[in-house]
Amino acid sequence: MAAFEHVISLLSFVYALGIAHLLGATALLIRNSARVRFSWLHGFYMLNAIVTLTANWISYWDLRALPAWSVGSIMFTFAMAFANYLQAALVCPEVREGEPLDLVAFQSRQRVRIIGSWTLSAAFAVAANAVYGGGFAVSEWSAQNLLVVPMLVVGVAALIWPSKWVQIPAAILLGCLWAVYFAAFQPALH
Repeated sequence: MAAFEHVISLLSFVYALGIAHLLGATALLIRNSARVRFSWLHGFYMLNAIVTLTANWISYWDLRALPAWSVGSIMFTFAMAFANYLQAALVCPEVREGEPLDLVAFQSRQRVRIIGSWTLSAAFAVAANAVYGGGFAVSEWSAQNLLVVPMLVVGVAALIWPSKWVQIPAAILLGCLWAVYFAAFQPALH
């Protein structure tokens, strides 16, 4: 087993747990929809979490060419995966049997944790793109910061200003940036 396969095995568990958490919470929300007050903004942040997990997992494919992995690079990459998992776990509400679930209120109460964990994930991505893109010449990672840095700025703005006049445009802008990101940087694995 090569170094990449060994490292990606650990990361795959973290990403699989994050995706399973999101999919399970979504199923519970659908199953209990009669008791759920839906929030489009919260729905966006759940979708954003799964998009973040997917984008980061796909991007690890570019690291297969690294000849060696230092303990530092393994720990940094694992910390980034943990931040992605945390984003997924914090956005998922607890669904208790028989109790109503107000996702509008949940998003409002948990906004700092939800958007803060997204912002942490984006900050890790900026750092990873700089380190792996610049230091290890991993294809396209440096260029990805042309989109990831604005994503980080959007996250910081949404974190600082709780007004819906910031929250809604921030979510729309983030969604647009993700669309451009996938079109420009993740059209297919090679």
